[in-house]
Amino acid sequence: MEKLIAKPQLGFTEANQLVASRLTDFNGRSRRSEYWWTMLSFLICVFLISKALSAFLPDVLASLITAACWFYVYGVTVRRLQDTGKSKWWVIVSWAATFASTLYMYFSGLTDTLASVNANPQAAMKVFTDPGLILIGLVNLVTFVAILIFCCLDSKPEPNKYGESPKYVLAKEEEEVATAPETTAAEAEEQVNEPADEVKDNAEEPANDQEV
Repeated sequence: MEKLIAKPQLGFTEANQLVASRLTDFNGRSRRSEYWWTMLSFLICVFLISKALSAFLPDVLASLITAACWFYVYGVTVRRLQDTGKSKWWVIVSWAATFASTLYMYFSGLTDTLASVNANPQAAMKVFTDPGLILIGLVNLVTFVAILIFCCLDSKPEPNKYGESPKYVLAKEEEEVATAPETTAAEAEEQVNEPADEVKDNAEEPANDQEV
């Protein structure tokens, strides 16, 4: 009976190298170790970048550039969702809501209100009562939580419409790979023994002729 076997987890360096080589690849599937190791290094970097940008650029511009940096993990996030059988539209909607909320706060004046030193409390409360911002915020929250849960799920062992599982392989395939070197070694030993047998036979033939 065929049995599924899990491949070893990817390490920190291996996961980041793999993601870096597939930045614009939105097809296929990615396992949890590939996704979470990359997210760890990315979150540290994007935090430092956002702090540096905020020190030299206006808040809205710094926020947009920081949001654009998330494109680095866009591909691996899409593949991680596809690995669990989910659609990439969760990621698209979540990112669209993030950009929309940043632009909405800027053009509505909410960003300047919150950034001012002596902010009017009543004006600041508008952030929590503005209908447009509440709607965008709810969409962003729901999609973010859904993506977070999906990315924590294990790989689907069976193939799906996005490709083969990056984590699981059939035990039958593993056995074939494991026995292949043994077969080759046996054949090689046979080939080595064959010339030795031929030499032995040739040496016995003259001896038999002399006896006759």
